[in-house]
Amino acid sequence: MSLIHIVITVYTSLLCVMMEVKVTGAYVDSKVSPSVYINSSSEPLSADEGQWAGHVAQLVAVKVQTGCGRMQNRLVTFEDGTKACARYRVNSNLMQGEIYSYFLAQLLGIKNLPPLALALPDINTRQWSRVADAVLQSQWQADKLIILTKYISNINEVVLPQKLKGLLKDGVTPKDLTQNNMELYAQWSDLIIFDYIIGNMDRLVNSLHNQQWNSEIMDMPVHNLARKDNSLLFLDNEDGLFHGYRIMNRYSQYHEQSLHTVCVFRASTVSHIERLLQANDLGQMLIDVVQKHEPKALKYLPRISNKTMDTLTQRISNVMEHIRICEQQYSS
Repeated sequence: MSLIHIVITVYTSLLCVMMEVKVTGAYVDSKVSPSVYINSSSEPLSADEGQWAGHVAQLVAVKVQTGCGRMQNRLVTFEDGTKACARYRVNSNLMQGEIYSYFLAQLLGIKNLPPLALALPDINTRQWSRVADAVLQSQWQADKLIILTKYISNINEVVLPQKLKGLLKDGVTPKDLTQNNMELYAQWSDLIIFDYIIGNMDRLVNSLHNQQWNSEIMDMPVHNLARKDNSLLFLDNEDGLFHGYRIMNRYSQYHEQSLHTVCVFRASTVSHIERLLQANDLGQMLIDVVQKHEPKALKYLPRISNKTMDTLTQRISNVMEHIRICEQQYSS
């Protein structure tokens, strides 16, 4: 066989392999299962995600106005034009839920949550002195944390993909994947897994629960979900882990229904789940991440309980069991 023949043969073989697995930047990971796992990287919502907390800490607030939802939430503008949604809750469980859910998402490799930072709205400090009247009108207490989430403009409402509207049916399986919808379904899969793990009933589970009174709810925009360009935004996760776990039994059937709507998974998310389950103390791992990035959460809010940690570990185990069932069902 000539050298030219060998080169052509090798090139043709490589080309065939590339054509078999590559799908416009997202492809099924043939090393694990040729159909269940989507090998596509989750991109952060903003390039400065890792620097958000440090950046905001140095800024001076120049305007506080109504916006960013209900109650005592406010839209804050800083001197350099940076904007943030400020979340303030008297209920510490809701503050914990937003914070711990965010850092759990980081451990899961899910990057669809806007970056957050913690602050104390003390009007005697340089950061808040110029908006003292607005802070007082908001009834924020100087010794209670606010959560500053990066404000993202020009976002759009999101409705369920047609395949997910029948949540009581088959849902999304490998046969539904195309080169045009793979990344979209990878994000929906991440969302459903994330909400199941944190016990969040204020998004898809909310739609399922309310379907008994409103048959058209599946055609309406999903609560606490938005889209920026091609990325889904998982907003308002305060019900996660703490409040969500406390009332989980009331919504357990809807959590299970939601989880079983997907049998396709981002390969990197599954890898993160496997690593978390291999950890000796998953709850402590989560606390350590919070301590590293936002130690004020541990100083000003109650500690996460052992019961919550145990429930978290069980929920992640349930997801892994579901993934393995899908893998067995659809592997060729």
